[in-house]
Amino acid sequence: MAQGNLVTWSIKEGQEVAPGDAIAEVETDKATMTWENQDDGFVAKLLVPEGAQGIEVGAPVAILVEEQGDIAAFKEYAGPSSSHAGGGGGAGQGEAAAGRAQAVSGPTSDRLGPAARMLLSGSGLGPGDVTPTGPHGIVTKGDVLAALASGQAPRAASTATEGTEPAAKPAGKEGTEAAAMAPAAKEAAKPASSAPAPAQDPAPASGRRRKTRGGHTDVPNSQIRRIIAARLSESKSTIPHLYLSADVDMDAVAALRAGLKTQGLKLSVNDFVAGLITPIVRGADAKSLPDVAEEVRELAARARRNRLKPEEFQGGSFSISNLGMYGIDSFSAIINPPQACIMAVGASRTVTVIGADGVLATKSVMRVTLSADHRVYDGEIASDLLAAFKANLEAPFKLLL
Repeated sequence: MAQGNLVTWSIKEGQEVAPGDAIAEVETDKATMTWENQDDGFVAKLLVPEGAQGIEVGAPVAILVEEQGDIAAFKEYAGPSSSHAGGGGGAGQGEAAAGRAQAVSGPTSDRLGPAARMLLSGSGLGPGDVTPTGPHGIVTKGDVLAALASGQAPRAASTATEGTEPAAKPAGKEGTEAAAMAPAAKEAAKPASSAPAPAQDPAPASGRRRKTRGGHTDVPNSQIRRIIAARLSESKSTIPHLYLSADVDMDAVAALRAGLKTQGLKLSVNDFVAGLITPIVRGADAKSLPDVAEEVRELAARARRNRLKPEEFQGGSFSISNLGMYGIDSFSAIINPPQACIMAVGASRTVTVIGADGVLATKSVMRVTLSADHRVYDGEIASDLLAAFKANLEAPFKLLL
């Protein structure tokens, strides 16, 4: 994941926080998740608004300070890459911050710790803009945080603007921490343009509807929908899809469902084909059908609320897409990379057949279509898989053993 959205803040400026406290709800490419705090301190500044979209991983979105008295120094702070002209108090603090930054300026280093490298990548600063304090001249995470808190500007930018009046930056004590997250907010830190922009409708936050002059309603894509569109477009254009279809006699499944229902066990047709589905049921081959059905229902309910954990939707090997409940007889699904196979399940329908004795009869039939990565599966292996699936559903009592 390279970007994400900040849905809502769970904290406010001035609030004291402890490790484990919820900081915000973050929308990743798969789910909306709670971002938890890792340090003790006070929230000095929130750098991005709720609903911010397209935030790059690793950029700062909030500032935490160790001492409550340091909060006031960031009252007018607009972000490490924003220029800000404050009032008298802000200018005085900015001069003090600049003085402190100059006082600690010294030899620089291109030796970076892992945390320092991540912070630098989203801050706009380079190793040469930070004073190293680590052993053997290594730039540490604390060095980068101190530079960000003091309003340190990139040296290249400082050289280009030499002779101009510096913008006021707020001061921060040593130990001030710029909170970085995945995703985080680079967009919110960009300076506002002085040129007037043409009038246009404001872009709504993720998932918010917007009325337009044409009488229709624009519904922006969520982060999840954008990622799905990109990944499936890539899948369809780069993976050679092999398609195989089969009609499955569902009369035995219907009879088994009716028998289990009398015993108080309710199973849908989907439970018989949902051995592996996104969200992921792990070790489905070793679980009983009722256990799989219960786990699928629980995971699906949390997926609809965007409350899945990463390990519950990553690492699958085979997907099932069921549109039968919408009356779709058959369709071909697109492989979800890095998986190599997906099965499309249609609706059960009644057909007329000629029995072995030559008598006309009706059967309940369901069409399934397998989409396989032809680089992984050849036609014979894919056919064997589909034949085994058909055999199990036409003798479903095997699934209960």
